[in-house]
Amino acid sequence: MVLLQIRHLQRKQKHKLSKQQQQHFIHLLSDMLQNGFTIYESFIFMKKSASFPVKTIQHIIDVMEKGLSFDYSLDALGFNQQVIIQIHLAQAHGNLVDTLKKLNQHLKAMTKQQKRLYKVLTYPMLLLLFLIGIVFCMRQFLLPQLLLNESIQKDNSGVRFIQQSPYYLVGFIISSSLIYILIKGVLHKKSALEKASFFAKVPILKQFYMEYVSAFFALEWGKLFYQGLEARTIIQLMSHSSYQTLMKELATETEKELIEGKALHQQIASYPFFSAELAMIIQQGEVKGNLGKELIIYSELCWNRLFQRIEKAIQWIQPVIFLVVALLIVSIYAAMLLPIYGNMEEYL
Repeated sequence: MVLLQIRHLQRKQKHKLSKQQQQHFIHLLSDMLQNGFTIYESFIFMKKSASFPVKTIQHIIDVMEKGLSFDYSLDALGFNQQVIIQIHLAQAHGNLVDTLKKLNQHLKAMTKQQKRLYKVLTYPMLLLLFLIGIVFCMRQFLLPQLLLNESIQKDNSGVRFIQQSPYYLVGFIISSSLIYILIKGVLHKKSALEKASFFAKVPILKQFYMEYVSAFFALEWGKLFYQGLEARTIIQLMSHSSYQTLMKELATETEKELIEGKALHQQIASYPFFSAELAMIIQQGEVKGNLGKELIIYSELCWNRLFQRIEKAIQWIQPVIFLVVALLIVSIYAAMLLPIYGNMEEYL
C-alpha cells in the first residue's frame, strides 16, 4: 500500500504543471476545441508543438487510448479536484468549451489575486525577519555589554523579554505547527460534508467559503439544468462520479432525501455552507421553469462577490501586519532603552 502511494506521488510529481502552465493548458485546449479540433487531436498538436512537457501530454494520450476520458489524467498534472470534477461534468453535459473558458477566467483571476497577495506580504515579512535579526543581535552582542558594565539591571522586565525572546519565537512556531497538525488530523478523518460544515462555521473564512461553494454548485447545476436534465438525473450523475468530493457526497445524501419526498431547495437550505439566496433561487426557478439560466447568473454574481471580498481582504492585510511590526519595534526599543534611562536617572 505504501509503495503504491509512493509510486503515485512520484508519477504526480513527474507530470505536475505549475499554476501558470495549468492556466495556459486550459486556455489553449478551449481555443483548439472552439476552432474545430477534437480533444485527442488537441493533445496530439500540443505534443508536436512542445507547448508542454512531452511526457505530460503523452500521459494524457495514454489515458485516452485506454478508453478513459482525459479528466482522469488531470490529477497527475496537479489540477485540484474542483477543476477536475467540473471538466468531468462538462463532458457529461456536452458543454466542455464553455466550461473551459469559465475555468480559464477563474484561474486567471485567482493567479492575479495570489500574485497581488505575495506582493503585499513580501515587504512586511522581510521587515519582520529584519526585526528578529535585530533582537538576536541585541541579545547576543549589545545586552551582554550593558550587563557587564552594569548599565542596566539583569532582573529588569525588558531585559528578561529580550533574553527570552528566542524561546517565545520557538514556542510560537511549535504551538502554531501543533495546532495546524491537530486540525489537519481531525479534518482528515471527517467526510467532505463534515469538512464543509466545519469551514462554514470558522469566523472570517466562512464568508469566503460560502461564496465559493455556492458559486461552484450554482454554475454546475445551472449548466445541467440548462441542458434540460431533471433534478433527479443531475443528482444521479453527480453521485456516480468516481471522484470522492463534496459534490459526490452531497449528491448521495440529496438522492436519498429526494426519494423520501423532500424538495431540493429544502435540502439546500439545511446545509450551512450554502448561501440562503441559493435555496430561494432554486425554489423560484423550479416554479418559473427557468432554473438553469438563473443559477448560471447567480453563479457569476457569487464569483464577483468572492473576488471583491478577496480584494478587500488583501487591502487590509498589509496595514495590519505593519501595525503589528510597528508595535513589536516600539516594544523592543522600550524594553532596551527604558532600563538604561531608569539607571541614568538614579545617577542624576
